[in-house]
Amino acid sequence: MKSVVKIIWFIGFSLLPVCAFAQWTSTYETGHDNRIGIGAHVSHARINDSEMTINGLSVDYEFDDVPGFGINLVMSLNEFLSLEFCIDSMSKSDAHINIADQKTKIGEFSTIPVTFGAKFHLPTDTIFRPYFGMGIGYYFNEFDRADNPLMPGSMAIDDAFGFHYSFGTDLWINRVENTAMNFDIKYLKPDTENDSIDWDAWNFGIGITYYFQ
Repeated sequence: MKSVVKIIWFIGFSLLPVCAFAQWTSTYETGHDNRIGIGAHVSHARINDSEMTINGLSVDYEFDDVPGFGINLVMSLNEFLSLEFCIDSMSKSDAHINIADQKTKIGEFSTIPVTFGAKFHLPTDTIFRPYFGMGIGYYFNEFDRADNPLMPGSMAIDDAFGFHYSFGTDLWINRVENTAMNFDIKYLKPDTENDSIDWDAWNFGIGITYYFQ
């Protein structure tokens, strides 16, 4: 329940700048301004391995690649700028430690990144609409500890704020340009200062977005 309340508050505060930008750009005359889009996507997440030193011993943390899915809300302000609110869900990834070439499972890790950011589009006269973006987010993390004597007893991965970068392209699939395929690569980096593992991830996604006229 606490996680649901956090998400509701995050959505509320995230939509405030969307409304402000919508009013500010209301006089901008283009074919892509002031449109709301709703989309869904599937993804493949690659959580980067990390290395830490415990009691003078170098320990490698490794994660399995996992699938994911998500939904997104997009507001196209003009042909150059859009805002995006996104909720992703990554499946549980098996986490391992590698000590002296001995690989042992220590638990399962999953995360729900809730992100808000801006995308800057390159102007083109084609069906492709490439972009790069950046933003902030809150990561709802969960770690299920395995019954493993090699695992540090104090190990924990907390919920955290963070940031992300992205680049990709929209591909219009109809003449009225209200439906687009999306190909996206997003780098996710939460604040792991208080965590036992310093992790980050690449999320490769493909989806579809419908824009209301």
